[in-house]
Amino acid sequence: MVLEDIVHARSAERQPFYILPLAFLYASVALFVALWIFPSSAAIVAVFLITIAAMPLFLDVVVFEKQKEEGSRNYLKELLTLRHNINSEKLLPFFIYLFLGLALAIAFWFTVLPGNMLNDLFHVQLNTIKEINLNLASGGMAFGSFFSAILANNLKVLAFSVLFSFIYGAGAMFILAWNASVIGVAIGDTIRSGIAAASRVVGGPTGFVAYSSAVSVGIFRYLLHGVPEILAYFVGALAGGMLSISIAHQEFATEKFRKTAKDVAYLVCLAAILLVIAAVIEVTISPLVH
Repeated sequence: MVLEDIVHARSAERQPFYILPLAFLYASVALFVALWIFPSSAAIVAVFLITIAAMPLFLDVVVFEKQKEEGSRNYLKELLTLRHNINSEKLLPFFIYLFLGLALAIAFWFTVLPGNMLNDLFHVQLNTIKEINLNLASGGMAFGSFFSAILANNLKVLAFSVLFSFIYGAGAMFILAWNASVIGVAIGDTIRSGIAAASRVVGGPTGFVAYSSAVSVGIFRYLLHGVPEILAYFVGALAGGMLSISIAHQEFATEKFRKTAKDVAYLVCLAAILLVIAAVIEVTISPLVH
């Protein structure tokens, strides 16, 4: 109850930056509780614990957005332009800060914890990253094939986000927490490799610059395409959640339901566009950051 009730939906939208340290706290507590109670399964249990902690706030935001949709038909335009008629409505920044807090927390602990603990805490994420890299590297993919493979995988995750949000609710948050954990581990692994290389540089200003470069490269290389990706998954989860709430309220076969279904379709299209942008960034810009 303590973690769940620290911030409420309206407070989160008024001051979304506060979500970043809250999400950092969610992830940090989840990692150490999972390692303490379920050491052999900590990698996946931590994601479940993050989901449990973040789910009440996520549902509050989805319900709040559904109520806003019922009171104003301009909410989709607001989402697309990142402008809001009500100053407290900052849904997309809320999602961005939540993702950043989770990913940065996992990256931080992956970087500072001793190497013998990393396999217990992150072995599932590490194996996932290895499989993705092997699949993409197999056969020496051309640009078009590389782009298509990344986009196809991201669209599959988007479909799961919409479906899980529609059926389970918590399923969408689990997928989002899982993706944040994978990106966080990828960032942390890049930082550790950069620090290992920087440690060979003699101390002083040069050494400080080398360490700083390792951290900044590790963060920006993955967040460049990671932010629009996760934002797309959140938009998809929002669409599935809105449709689920509409059906739960028995609005089907009404004009309100038809309007909601139309808006859900627009949101899914918006999420797909964000994934196309993220895939372009991942294959063109992110590899240049090293």
